[in-house]
Amino acid sequence: MIQVKLKKILSKPELSSLLENFRETLNLSFFISDTQKNLVWGNFNHAFEYHYPIMVNEQIIGQVNAENNNINTISQMLNYMVNEEFKTKLLAADTLEKYEEINFLSDISHQFSSCLTFEEIMEVVTRETNKLLTNSDISCMLLNEKGELDIFSYQENRLTKRTGSIESIVSYVLRSGRAEIVNNVDKDDRYIPEGSKIKSLICAPLKVQNRTIGVIQVTHYELIKYTSEQLKLFTSLTSQAAIAIQNSKYYDKLIEYSQNLEQKVIERTQELETSKKNLEVSNKELEKLSKKLEYLATVDELTQVYNRRYFNEYLDREWRRLARERRFISLILCDIDYFKRYNDHYYHQAGDECLFKVAQCMKNLVKRPADLVARFGGEEFVIILSNTNRLGAEKVAQELCQAVEGLKIPHGYSDCSDYVTLSLGVATTIPTSQVCPQKLIKAADKALYKAKDKGKNGFSVAEFRPEIF
Repeated sequence: MIQVKLKKILSKPELSSLLENFRETLNLSFFISDTQKNLVWGNFNHAFEYHYPIMVNEQIIGQVNAENNNINTISQMLNYMVNEEFKTKLLAADTLEKYEEINFLSDISHQFSSCLTFEEIMEVVTRETNKLLTNSDISCMLLNEKGELDIFSYQENRLTKRTGSIESIVSYVLRSGRAEIVNNVDKDDRYIPEGSKIKSLICAPLKVQNRTIGVIQVTHYELIKYTSEQLKLFTSLTSQAAIAIQNSKYYDKLIEYSQNLEQKVIERTQELETSKKNLEVSNKELEKLSKKLEYLATVDELTQVYNRRYFNEYLDREWRRLARERRFISLILCDIDYFKRYNDHYYHQAGDECLFKVAQCMKNLVKRPADLVARFGGEEFVIILSNTNRLGAEKVAQELCQAVEGLKIPHGYSDCSDYVTLSLGVATTIPTSQVCPQKLIKAADKALYKAKDKGKNGFSVAEFRPEIF
């Protein structure tokens, strides 16, 4: 039975790191446990009241535990990951099974193809059956012209023959043309005791061109529970044996049989290649999911611009780069005027729509590859303008004010306009390695407060010189 171990999946560094990013970025508190409530990821907290199951093949293998119900995305992601792991293992098991079956068929075919006599065929049948079903007594029963059975067995390198009547389980197989398994002969009314201590048997037909020419019966003197895999391989063997027996009488047909079998091996090999391609497709889907989750970890879900975490990382990189190149960097801190009043009177859904529209307006205006728009928090946004001096930053700030007011989002509770507007703080400098970029943020924040003090719906510029800090 294929099993997916939740702890093993969560031990993968990339997934563990992804979960940590989710917890930090989205400010979520959660941990993951298995079906025995053992902790497999995170920090245990018995006060968490919300539980989301992690299921594979309709079976629960664990759960996500949280203090609130805001972790639906993580629950869905984990369910997708573990089910993809299950599909991958299932595909690998199926591929291995088909590969083993191809090898078995190929090996049996090779052995029978070199047999010219019935005795040689019985030697192969006996040897290969004992590999599948150990400690077996094997009999090959062929219908003769009188309608009786010629019963053959191969023991101690010698072929023996006797004649018997058609009865017991053998008669059912001859009539139906289907294999029969009897795990306990004492519980099967069809079985007729033959004076021996047989407890279990398996009987498969020898069929040639939909015509049953006999059976091969395997018996055991102890209770055996035959598996479906054993039956599958055994019926494959009997199928090959039936053809070999027929070909021992009609040797010329052996060449045609070999060609057909070769084609069958090719088809099975093609199936194996198809399974391999399907496995590659599954791996590519996992890669796509990983990239998507990485995107979600760096982008603010509501506004679809970068989040503060990514802003901090990007600002540090640009600060070091522009310090080496001795080029300007400008920062614009943006705040939506009277946004609390907007939320209170138009309600939060309208407030969310307002934030999205303003963010997209900024994103459409600031398009240079090295520039960046991010949500700083609440109704605040921040813009990085690389290689941009004070005049360039002031121009962008003025365009931003005009563009946002130009959206004409009604704001009946603003003291500075009939529409939603922005207040902006601008700070510009040439970075140095002795000054941290947070001081540029502080300067832009001071400028933002000046812009608000002047009546809002405008911008103010901070005098920022690194050497004075």
